[in-house]
Amino acid sequence: MTLINYVTRIHFADGVLEEALRSEMERMERRRPLVVAEEAHVAGGIGERLFSSFPLRARITAFSDVPPFVTEAAADSVAALYRREGCDLVVAFGGNSAIGLAKAARIAVARNVPVSRLLGGTGGMQGSECGQPELIAIPNVSGFSSAVSDHARLRLACGELMLLSARRMIPTVAICDPTVTLGSPETAGASAAVCAISRGADTYLARGFNPPADGLALDGLTRVVDNADAALKRDELPARREMMAGSLSSALSLQKGLCAVHAIVSALASVTESRIDLGAASRLILPELVRSYGDAVDGRSEALKRSLGIRGDIDLSAGLADILRPLPLPDSLSRMGVARHRLGEAAARASSDRAIRYGARQVSRPEILSILESVY
Repeated sequence: MTLINYVTRIHFADGVLEEALRSEMERMERRRPLVVAEEAHVAGGIGERLFSSFPLRARITAFSDVPPFVTEAAADSVAALYRREGCDLVVAFGGNSAIGLAKAARIAVARNVPVSRLLGGTGGMQGSECGQPELIAIPNVSGFSSAVSDHARLRLACGELMLLSARRMIPTVAICDPTVTLGSPETAGASAAVCAISRGADTYLARGFNPPADGLALDGLTRVVDNADAALKRDELPARREMMAGSLSSALSLQKGLCAVHAIVSALASVTESRIDLGAASRLILPELVRSYGDAVDGRSEALKRSLGIRGDIDLSAGLADILRPLPLPDSLSRMGVARHRLGEAAARASSDRAIRYGARQVSRPEILSILESVY
């Protein structure tokens, strides 16, 4: 059985890309897809594989000018291209930036107005989903938090960073093919592993009540920790499959809500001129954040430690640091290009983010600043 129908339709199997893409397009009766993908996923062997997967009668349009951080301008450009070329489907292929861009653009397509005119005061999407195109998401090693979630972050033309959240932003279909991740650089795989661990750990510690999400979080953590070495260093398909399954479970656990790691890392990205590796930033922040939670994690840390393989006599924060430290990622924010004088602004943005409220407890602006300074 390769079809899962939790949150959305999800195909998961080795080599399922071609069969799933064709069958879903036939089911939807679509012939004019707009592909949104980073340039690296349009060119080369992986791009050839994607484009050869479409039905023979398909007329394909591609958008590859994907910014590192989703912007209102890019989303409106994708929507305009969709309308101009008479497309009837959006296919997002690659990482979170490509999939997040496609999610924002499909909302603009439905209403034929700029994205910013569809936003409520807190990032909710106004209006109905009537006329909204179907979206097929095909995540690479780093695309899972967007492929099955109901949110995306968007930088407006005015410079404001907005967290968009609405049920109708969830992709119609996600196609999860572990063979797509074979040959991924070790650093990209390491970053994706950290993102899965950060999502799972912070979501499990969150205060909300969602037992299925808690179970998914723990499942994802075990799969990722147990298989990271074989996947990253030896590129073994069984390990890649387990890593993809772990990333999927971790992403599905976000139905419990985004948490503090997401808010803090997104705030850092928003104040940094160059593109920063979100996984590398999460690797530094997660142990310090868990330490700052203090007694708020009591009663939940033991199950988390078991899933992570942390001995009972080791503190959860220290155990997380031990797991994450060996990964081949930058070991400080300064080495990632974050400017020290922007830390205060990042802390302010994170403290006002809706996601910050859903952690084990709400951390304050001074606490966030202290965390950032400790890993600078």
